[in-house]
Amino acid sequence: MPATLVTLGGGDLFKSGGGADSLVNIPAVNSIIGPGGLAVYDSVSAQVGETIQFFITFDDVIKFIHFGKGLGNVTAQGTLFCDCSGDLPGKGGVVAAIKSLRGKQQTLSVGGLQCTGVLTSASLTITGGDDTMGVFNFQFAVVNF
Repeated sequence: MPATLVTLGGGDLFKSGGGADSLVNIPAVNSIIGPGGLAVYDSVSAQVGETIQFFITFDDVIKFIHFGKGLGNVTAQGTLFCDCSGDLPGKGGVVAAIKSLRGKQQTLSVGGLQCTGVLTSASLTITGGDDTMGVFNFQFAVVNF
């Protein structure tokens, strides 16, 4: 297992919200990231869908009708690190984020893509080993962009 070296306030792993605050903005989840929650984003992805119907004609030409926007998704996954006592300071932030995001539209931004999404699922997995760690995962349905 690789070692994780963390220096709080040293401007390394946790500098200014995990170093991705200019690329990722997900309300309530951003508050977990950084020295307070001992958490970082591992990956954030955005997928935009379109509603299209395809027709294959007798002369092997594919035609289509574009109906407009389709449902997409945004997924944010990150890691919670433990403190010196073996506790996960960010776990309370994950629970608070889930409670505050349920059933409400949120403005999300990933890279240059800004969209509106609704939380569809969230999870927190706590793993043991040499150090206790947690993995959080938030999934949003993109309803407009």
